[in-house]
Amino acid sequence: MQYDPSNAIVAGDDPVALLERVADRVVSMHASDRYLVPGASLEDLRQSDGTLGYSPSLRHASREGLNDYTHLPHPGATRYAGWISIEDGMNGMEEMAQSLEFLRQMVATHFKG
Repeated sequence: MQYDPSNAIVAGDDPVALLERVADRVVSMHASDRYLVPGASLEDLRQSDGTLGYSPSLRHASREGLNDYTHLPHPGATRYAGWISIEDGMNGMEEMAQSLEFLRQMVATHFKG
């Protein structure tokens, strides 16, 4: 499966708990995150039927959103060697460069040896 912590949040799941349950099946990962526009809350994302989903109050970010990448269980613990893709850059290449630098820091921290 492809693991995307951002979609876990949008689906109403705990991204850490979800990754722990599926880590042995992950073949690719998104370095994806979402942040709320000022004044919005996760509760604001609830649809009339109680589900969560995409909202104009939710924006992409790979480094400063609702996921705490420093506390996500690192896939290195399961010897993960697949792709990690960045899903960002909606606001230009500078944003993409910042996300790439952040991802490099996380890989250096979580994939030691």
